[in-house]
Amino acid sequence: MTVSLVTPPLVEPVSLAEIKAFLKIDQDHDDDMLRAFISAARVHLEHLTARLFISQSWRVLLTGPLGERFTLPLRPVTAISAAAILNGEGDVTDLAEESFSLFQEDNPAMVSNLGGIVLTSSQRLQLDVEAGHGPAAEDVPEPIRHAIKLVVGEWYERRLIADPDRLPSLAAALQPLLAPYRSIRL
Repeated sequence: MTVSLVTPPLVEPVSLAEIKAFLKIDQDHDDDMLRAFISAARVHLEHLTARLFISQSWRVLLTGPLGERFTLPLRPVTAISAAAILNGEGDVTDLAEESFSLFQEDNPAMVSNLGGIVLTSSQRLQLDVEAGHGPAAEDVPEPIRHAIKLVVGEWYERRLIADPDRLPSLAAALQPLLAPYRSIRL
């Protein structure tokens, strides 16, 4: 299974104005660095929680065999926007939207193979999916938004991007904010 980003988020969960107010910054000369820190903090915390925060499009390529149900490696998944079968020569056969049904009750998202699609060894299933809490910053849970602010604040103070786990006080502050959103693998 391979996963690739098709369309990145159009906004960040925390705006430049919000982070400047949070950090009590009045000047503008660090704006580019702050924007970079906001984006990097989002990506880092998405990786840490195995969850996408802002709506974005991804392409998932799966090889067979497909069962009646299979999981997607992204969460939360809000929609399957397109489905197709790719053969070994690169030809694409579009599939009807009714071929698959998404169940987000499970974490990770579960997809039902309603069309009974069977793949040969030279075929792959291509799913384009929408994932994230929503298209607006306000759609992201407030604890996650606050965690991003804390990470950006720490990075701004140190003028470097560091893994929050290597900064014990920051890691301790993030733990209760992110714990409800982390995926647990059994």
